[in-house]
Amino acid sequence: MFNWIHFIYAKGMMNRFNLFFTAVVGVLTLSACATKPVQEGTYEKAQWETKALIRNLKEQKTQSVNIDIMAIKDQRARFEITALLGFQVASLVMSPQEISYAIYPEKKFYYGKSSESAVARMIGLPLHPMNLAYIAFDEPMRGVGWKCYAASGVLLRCENPQRQINIEWKDREQGQKKVVITAPQFEMQWLFKAPQTEVQFKNETFTLKQPEGFKAIQIN
Repeated sequence: MFNWIHFIYAKGMMNRFNLFFTAVVGVLTLSACATKPVQEGTYEKAQWETKALIRNLKEQKTQSVNIDIMAIKDQRARFEITALLGFQVASLVMSPQEISYAIYPEKKFYYGKSSESAVARMIGLPLHPMNLAYIAFDEPMRGVGWKCYAASGVLLRCENPQRQINIEWKDREQGQKKVVITAPQFEMQWLFKAPQTEVQFKNETFTLKQPEGFKAIQIN
């Protein structure tokens, strides 16, 4: 089972990236350019540029990655994860029912039903895939055991005591925000730029096919 966080910690990472691919697939080829960012308010589809600082507390290691997000609320989302000088780590496409993701350095393609175990395979966090998109949309977490808290209509925190997961929305300013996710042996500080909401996604944006030469693995 591949864990992309552990991979980007590994020594000799640049050589492994160069071995498996020679160019980065730009996320902008999948969607049209947005015209302007939104600062506040509700919206049904959006695109975010984000950065995440991820700490593996057990191994006392820290790594930064870029995560580009394209999503239609409650329907579909796509995440493009890159590290270092834009080297592509993974592509992830999800809906409430299905998920698929490609791990480029390992040349593996995973597919199956959307579930907590699907995300746990990637980052070791038992979180339903669509909840990652709900974080971006400032929506309460959904599923068994979640409790969320808001003030003046603004989401502040969600927690799942059974899973020992806590999610906090902080430092909101003109559409930007920081989201802090903590769990046993895991911490993620996720910085969001103001979203682009005037977007027109292409048909293939939310489709992820098995890349040529990749091993297909059904996850559930």
